[in-house]
Amino acid sequence: MISFALTQEQEIARAAAAAFADAKASPQARAADETGAFRDDLIDAVWSLGLVQAVAESDAPEQPTVLNALVLEELAYGDAALALALAAPLGFAKAIAEQGDELQKRTYLGAVANDSPRFAAIAHTDAGWFGGERQRTRAVKVAGGWRIDGAKALVPHAARCADFLVTAETATGACAFLVPARTDGVVIGAAKGTLGLRALQMADVGFDGVFAPDDSRLGAADGATVRRIVDLSRVALCSILSGLARRVYDTALPYAKQRVVHGEAIARKQAVAFKLADMRIATQAMRWMGLRAASELDAAPTATRNARLAQRYAAENGLKIADEGVQLFGGYGFVRDLPLEMWYRNARSLSVLDGLVGV
Repeated sequence: MISFALTQEQEIARAAAAAFADAKASPQARAADETGAFRDDLIDAVWSLGLVQAVAESDAPEQPTVLNALVLEELAYGDAALALALAAPLGFAKAIAEQGDELQKRTYLGAVANDSPRFAAIAHTDAGWFGGERQRTRAVKVAGGWRIDGAKALVPHAARCADFLVTAETATGACAFLVPARTDGVVIGAAKGTLGLRALQMADVGFDGVFAPDDSRLGAADGATVRRIVDLSRVALCSILSGLARRVYDTALPYAKQRVVHGEAIARKQAVAFKLADMRIATQAMRWMGLRAASELDAAPTATRNARLAQRYAAENGLKIADEGVQLFGGYGFVRDLPLEMWYRNARSLSVLDGLVGV
């Protein structure tokens, strides 16, 4: 018999994240979007949930992926941007906890295993979208280490990050390097001013002849499985989009039941009822596809096929659900008095991200 029931630990973590989303994340989401920044007390509060610290302090060789996915989904129900703000250092810490050597764990995990937030991010997506040919990030072996050249796009909180986990192509395949933000040759661009997720202040990060010592390569001499890092990121994005889509649906359904047009609630009209049903089906499919990939990653080094399918399905249907939510509210959906337009912008922005966070 197959059971989809959560374990006691998973349910406790999920419930705590849901309570935080309701009490803290959701009430401040609009203000963070308007100002383009999170309040420091909100960052402190989400950090105090202890998700990143649990990864940093754990002695287990692999960290729980399903549990983290459930937490990110609940946080995204309150504010997708805040969920992504936590997913960035979470992905950074988990990659080191699972694939770093002992020196890397002591150096980097000790820095995040405290009560003060420490920004860090995975720099994976190559930049160059607006400047002509794509600039692939490459690492060339030199005496004592590696020379990294290239640029990464849309790194969350790039200007506040203390460290980056940089993926780069080498002569023998993809590798990941731990690069402190203050390293010579690291150039952090201005915030992009994105359509959605504005409080994340995403920016490009350039690497101009950056020297990375041999011991900065994730996993040192053994290297790391970069594919696992990307798979975990895609599951995280799927979870965040699932939480956002569920919030849109939970807002649209009661409105459709209460909104009366020509003497009848619009939810009773066949066209609207079918849209709501499709939104519900897609939301559940997004969630279960993401959890399936997360479960696979808890049992195997990679889950490339299922992680990619989950992320692409969530990107396409999360945006569609957000758009349907705006449409169901009619003219009200387009005004800033309601959060529908913000959720749509966040869904659109999430749909183009890949490999930048973790779960």
